[in-house]
Amino acid sequence: MRLALLFSGQGGQRPEHGQQIGAELRQALADAAINIATVDPEKLAKNSVAQPFIFAQQMTLWSHLQAELPRPICAAGYSLGEMAACSAAGAFSAVEGLHLCIERARLMDQAAPDDSGMLAVLGLDESLVAGIAAESGLAIAIRNAPRHYVVAGPRAGIDAAAPRLEAAGASRLVHLAVHTPSHTALLTSAAVNFEKRLNLLPDRRLAFPVLSAIDATPARSGRAALNALARQICTPLDWAACLQTVLEMQPDVVLEIGPGNALARLFAELAPNVPVRACDDFRSNDGIVSWVRSHN
Repeated sequence: MRLALLFSGQGGQRPEHGQQIGAELRQALADAAINIATVDPEKLAKNSVAQPFIFAQQMTLWSHLQAELPRPICAAGYSLGEMAACSAAGAFSAVEGLHLCIERARLMDQAAPDDSGMLAVLGLDESLVAGIAAESGLAIAIRNAPRHYVVAGPRAGIDAAAPRLEAAGASRLVHLAVHTPSHTALLTSAAVNFEKRLNLLPDRRLAFPVLSAIDATPARSGRAALNALARQICTPLDWAACLQTVLEMQPDVVLEIGPGNALARLFAELAPNVPVRACDDFRSNDGIVSWVRSHN
């Protein structure tokens, strides 16, 4: 069976996802002063909590599923999810990754201008979105699919651009629960400093390729994956290219690991004939394993 993995980014996390986090990572979060028993939606919108929280949930899920599923043909992670994709492939351990997520969040918050945000824009051509964004001091941060983009920058720019995008015919605008202009040049200093931190890690052989969220380039060594992890902080993501590359690798089944099912829905739109589900669609790990195995 050819299994491909997608790891969720920020946005779908809820306090109840904390119940899925295993004891080792739960303790690592507690050591970092993150008490998942008292976390609420407001706290979960903050990078400093969301990033290690989501990573811990993803890696706990993967630790339960890994022995029961075939080795993946590839993995791709959406923004923060690329951290989990790299860890699942063996670039660093789960505990190392959790501390890296804490550092990633700190550096991003430190570099981000005050009162920034991200806005999803659906139904418009890229050139039109890019033009209105630039005139408002924003930039395209993510290409999710044709006519589905995320722009990022100062909140004032988002407030100015939103009515113009609506007037231009956008079918939907969604203000994301993220307060950082991720994947734009505004976070260049965070990317530089995170790269320095990642350079301290040894180069490890990956168990399977990890697709860079920037351009879908497959990393087959730990060093290549780590270099892409640093660059994506300040570089636009081409998630549409990632999904297309996953499809071209001819998976029999695709599984999204992490909060929500947004990535599974995007892949289903691209490839309606390829079975795809998200872990959040199931009530148990056994249900996930049974569904994947049913496509063997």
